Amino acid sequence: MFDTIDITHPGVRIAALPLPATTDAADAADLLAAADIITAAGRHDSGTDLFDVEPAEWLVGLQSTKYAERVVQVARDGDDRIVGVLILECQRDGEKNASGSVFVHPDLRGRGIEDALLAECERLAREHGRTVLHTWNLVRADLPGERLASPAGLGAVPLAADTTQLLLRRGFTLGQVERVSVFDFADSLDHARRMLDEALAKAGPDYRAVWWKSPAPDEHVDGYAYAVSRMATDVPSGELEWEEEVWDAERIRYREQLKATAGQIMAVTAVVHEPTGAIAAFNELVIGRDRHRRSENYGTLVLPEHRGHRLGTIVKCLGLIRWHELVPTSPSVMTFNAEENRYMLDVNEAVGFRPAVTSGEWKKEL
Repeated sequence: MFDTIDITHPGVRIAALPLPATTDAADAADLLAAADIITAAGRHDSGTDLFDVEPAEWLVGLQSTKYAERVVQVARDGDDRIVGVLILECQRDGEKNASGSVFVHPDLRGRGIEDALLAECERLAREHGRTVLHTWNLVRADLPGERLASPAGLGAVPLAADTTQLLLRRGFTLGQVERVSVFDFADSLDHARRMLDEALAKAGPDYRAVWWKSPAPDEHVDGYAYAVSRMATDVPSGELEWEEEVWDAERIRYREQLKATAGQIMAVTAVVHEPTGAIAAFNELVIGRDRHRRSENYGTLVLPEHRGHRLGTIVKCLGLIRWHELVPTSPSVMTFNAEENRYMLDVNEAVGFRPAVTSGEWKKEL
């Protein structure tokens, strides 16, 4: 791997981002500057602060390499200031796919920096033996103009967005469009409670709802791990092809420890299938160390063999109700859903989630 490469924009080069031990360390300035770039890009592209980066939490994620290899590089200008960031992630249990993202400060776009970072991301993916590179772009939901339709049949991304133009220019194809929605806790949870009661009655005695603040109870950790492993293959994926991920109790415990180290709180709502003891559905909510920030919905899944019993409604509604009791200072919850995932969108809309941002999911054969 090259430590530094020159790019076409005069005075700008791409180099590895050195990772400090902590964000308080003397050598943490570059990491903090990179986090600021990602935050500025997210605010510009989405029109919200939903994607602001907390440096200490980000650092913990970058330092966790047991299950994924991560490469972070930065573009520096002639004054050695960081003007762009590249992140590449390769799951160790995968062989084909890599996930990459590039961020350039909005004031410095259109000068070739983002193109060079994305080209370097592609090179690094090839160097790691990957043949498909996945990436994404966030776009304001209200951006006017012509749109590029998702091949999945629902959803579209604005063509005018500079990130859309970048990906098309680099030969990426749109594989799916996701909707980023937000639930505001200023709204009443009464409707969610009514929906929960109705769904529990519909599900019947074969299904039992459970909830925990991480760590997962020993009695549920194996079933929970198996359910999480199904996320990669059992959620709508459009024209994207995700590889299976291996999850077991050890990997769940590893993730739980990372969350604790980062100062995050995670809670899980699940439904147990009583005849078998299997976890039939689950929903995960997470908040960072700032308990006054928005929370994030990680995974939500009803296993295919248990669909049709309103389990998605149960985990979504109970999860929100218990979460607000656990972290009453968090004002909202953000979630991603494929536009073709009509069932879960119907649940979210009925609960009170509102569209906020559009996310395009892209791929390129390398």
